Amino acid sequence: MKILKSIGIIIFVVADIFITTHVYAQNTEDTTDNLFHDDLLNNLVGRWHVTSFAHGSPFTAYIDVEWVLHHQYLHIHFKGNEVVPWFGVPMEYEEYIGYNHNQNRYVVNGVSIEGSDDYEGFCYAYRNGNEIKLMQKANALSDTTIVQRMIWEPDSGSWVIQSRPEVDGKEGKLFLDMKLTLVKQQSK
Repeated sequence: MKILKSIGIIIFVVADIFITTHVYAQNTEDTTDNLFHDDLLNNLVGRWHVTSFAHGSPFTAYIDVEWVLHHQYLHIHFKGNEVVPWFGVPMEYEEYIGYNHNQNRYVVNGVSIEGSDDYEGFCYAYRNGNEIKLMQKANALSDTTIVQRMIWEPDSGSWVIQSRPEVDGKEGKLFLDMKLTLVKQQSK
């Protein structure tokens, strides 16, 4: 009887491991080709119209997103339409999102018109359902982390991107709120 009970427990644990691994997996697509596949990020591929509020001011922009470098990175190019008063030029940034399979996390490399004084341009991100949470540490002189959430809304076919500062584990006031509406779908 003890043997049957032990076998039952082992079967339960093994089944639980397989189910849990599948539920929390980074993607559900075939990765045997050694390419970076991500069913959530595939929804971001295309050209998007952006409406946003940044630091209390309204802005519009376009974002172009495509898979690049042998499908290892998702390339995001953001180009603002209005001049940002505190920069004197429209906002623009480039971002590359990859995935580190050994660490089970996204790797994000970004550059912008802001330069590298405040942020290193490199961060990690984690997925939870239809949300990717990026966490970028401010420069070495600050204890602030910028938390950015990219949220896919499948019912509307749009994305919401929101950023807040985090200090001592507590998220602060929303300073960036963006809504992405698809203009043109591109091949994934």
